[in-house]
Amino acid sequence: MANPHHNAARHPGLGNFFAVWVLVWCVFNPFLKAQDYHFSQFYANPTGLNPALTAAFDGVVRGSVIMRSQWMSVTKPFLTIGAEVDGAVYKNNRRQELLGIGITFNGDKSGDVNYRSAQATLSLSYIKNIGRSSRHKLGIGVYAGVVNNQFDLDLSTWDNQFANGVFYPSLPAGESFENIQRWYADFGVGAFWGYLPNRNTLFRLSVSASHLNRPFYGFGESNAQLPIRYTAYFFSQIALNRNLSLSPMVYASWQRKFSEYLAGCNVEYFKKKNSYTTLFSLGGGLLYRWNDALVLNGFVSWQNLRFSIAYDVNVSPFVVATHGRGGMEIAISYIFRKRTITRIGKEPCPYDIM
Repeated sequence: MANPHHNAARHPGLGNFFAVWVLVWCVFNPFLKAQDYHFSQFYANPTGLNPALTAAFDGVVRGSVIMRSQWMSVTKPFLTIGAEVDGAVYKNNRRQELLGIGITFNGDKSGDVNYRSAQATLSLSYIKNIGRSSRHKLGIGVYAGVVNNQFDLDLSTWDNQFANGVFYPSLPAGESFENIQRWYADFGVGAFWGYLPNRNTLFRLSVSASHLNRPFYGFGESNAQLPIRYTAYFFSQIALNRNLSLSPMVYASWQRKFSEYLAGCNVEYFKKKNSYTTLFSLGGGLLYRWNDALVLNGFVSWQNLRFSIAYDVNVSPFVVATHGRGGMEIAISYIFRKRTITRIGKEPCPYDIM
């Protein structure tokens, strides 16, 4: 039997038919339960990962953008974009605590079918150092937001509109779906614990729950509710010497019958000006998403700016549209600090509050 993936490559209409069939089935099938926005570089989208991580960084304001393109073997890849801005609105160095606030945006565009969704959330957090040496940190957070899902038949691409491998938008789609749009509110909570035994070593455990209000997301006669999603992740940075560290990490999420598991490790080389200020760093690593993909990633930081890139090498049995055609991710973040530490003895106290 001929490889259907090769046939789809020779005949674009077949590739579009497969993509359209899968995506429309996911949208309109009342028995399916939707999955959320997700990124392989989950740690690059902290407030989207857990509202308790809002303002959990050393600095005043943090801004970041992450973009993911997947299903690149179909005509129009599935595109996901995330952006966030967060920071502390209150800090008390004597009590070693802060209140954080953040705004997060996530959006999806499904390519040929042009099914789109957008989410905007506001997150609040409370973070406090505890213990005699203030090496432990506890944080709790909540988020509230609104989500919009929509589908426009006129903006979609269908296999019926291809003739001899050429796309003609004037040809009838041959489908009778109605244009649809739905809004719903969304709420969630989270918590994390962090431990810093020294300046270059960090351990963090995070848990969160999304969709506590079980919003309705179905279209037409489908009136399904979005299941609660539970997420847990462990992140660490372990110093090997003055200029080198390892970062083992584990991520897991559960949403009714759906689950996702990632585990792996990054290695990072960094050059420091002093024990408080890092001039630059670079590194990379490998993660594995269970029964789905290997995730290769690399990153570079220059003072307050960080750039990272990742690629999913698909290893799942879903070979027709995705085998060897994983997802590309690019993330950029920038942290605005209060001030640069020029010499030891002039650092804020406590400098580690975050």
